[in-house]
Amino acid sequence: MADDAPSGDLECTRAFRRGRTAASSRAASTTVSGSQNADEFGLNLPLPWEERRGSGASTACIVKLYDRDAEALRLCETVEIVGVLCVNPEMANLEPSRGEILGGDARQPSTALVPRLHAISVRKLPFFHPLVPFSPDWLTEARLAAAYQANLAAPGALAAARAAAVSQLKRQLGGDTLAAEYTLMLLASRSFAKIGDKALGSWSLNLSRWPQTMDAKNLSQAASELVPRAVQLSLTAAALNQQKWKPTKDFKANRLVAGQLQLAPGSLLVLDETELAEGQVSAQGVKALGAITTLVTDQSLACDFAAYDVKVPVELSCLLVSKGKSIIKGVEAILPMQPQATPPSAAAQSIPAPEPAALDAARLLLGLVTRQPKAVNISDAVAGRVSEDFSAVRAALQVPPELCHTWMALARAHCLTHGENELTVERWQVVADMERERLRRCQEMGMLLQ
Repeated sequence: MADDAPSGDLECTRAFRRGRTAASSRAASTTVSGSQNADEFGLNLPLPWEERRGSGASTACIVKLYDRDAEALRLCETVEIVGVLCVNPEMANLEPSRGEILGGDARQPSTALVPRLHAISVRKLPFFHPLVPFSPDWLTEARLAAAYQANLAAPGALAAARAAAVSQLKRQLGGDTLAAEYTLMLLASRSFAKIGDKALGSWSLNLSRWPQTMDAKNLSQAASELVPRAVQLSLTAAALNQQKWKPTKDFKANRLVAGQLQLAPGSLLVLDETELAEGQVSAQGVKALGAITTLVTDQSLACDFAAYDVKVPVELSCLLVSKGKSIIKGVEAILPMQPQATPPSAAAQSIPAPEPAALDAARLLLGLVTRQPKAVNISDAVAGRVSEDFSAVRAALQVPPELCHTWMALARAHCLTHGENELTVERWQVVADMERERLRRCQEMGMLLQ
């Protein structure tokens, strides 16, 4: 993939700049000169719909860091900051006639809309969950066990919580129980170790053969009731060409321009390919597709620094929804949909909604199992059984050897959703049966090979 855009694209870019209206010509000139004001630059929030003002909108903030915290923050981190709020009247410029209500420099916007905070304490909250808002150092295994005993140890409580989560997802998956189980396992998965470049415990899911009568946005909204953050992004040729997917370094302004793949750890990223159609992808679109592939397969965010990319490790759950096989290569698990309801969109009405108390318990269950990632215990007997089953499946279907890593991640997630830290023969048998059904569907649809 070439770093430089084709000459045709450069000419289009120059023509676009020349063809701006008179009202925005000043903005174009200030952009070229590097003195872009804050109103033109925006709040630099990653997601496009967050770039709004008023009640309910996201608030940007400039944080002043000191001493040992001066270099503490990294891209995509979730942090809690206690500090002193500073409002400088000298920087407040709210006269509409001036046309620059946020100030004359994007790096120094008005404190009336972008407040300053002088940090006294900075606490990192990786994989933050609002039901367990504690740092990893404080949230020990003993405290996690106590929270589990207090909320989910009663007879039937854990089973009810898990059933509520499956029902919540199943309602938006056309009644497909297998798809709901795999989605739940994806939400409970988290990397707990790395061997070389391979992350253990994390995997990605592609729900293919998505029915036309179903909306992927409803699935994203249903999942957002279970996890703290769920973001849906449409993957089309136009979106690849036009939208900002990865962060880009602006060397003139000396700042990083945010991209919509710049998400907090623990977020569920739903990539919707259901509207994907034939179209020409520009050089910028090819780079965007490469950044998405890197994120899904390597759990790394590619930041564009012009001559090279800087990769930042991230931790996201990636769910791809497509009519056929996803255009993203290297997805660990492909599951063709088989809706049970007729029409599939009627499942939300035919399947009872989970009780609020059970849904609350399901949120807490997912919050607890993703706090302290660790491996599950596997006895030699169960490991031998897994090896035998994988050898049999590989001989019959010629699946790639990497599938064994996916099986281990699935087995771990399945155990965690049942509140167990050991893989038994019974639990493995359930996972093996689900995998055989998934592979059967893939074989029927011709989707076994990547």
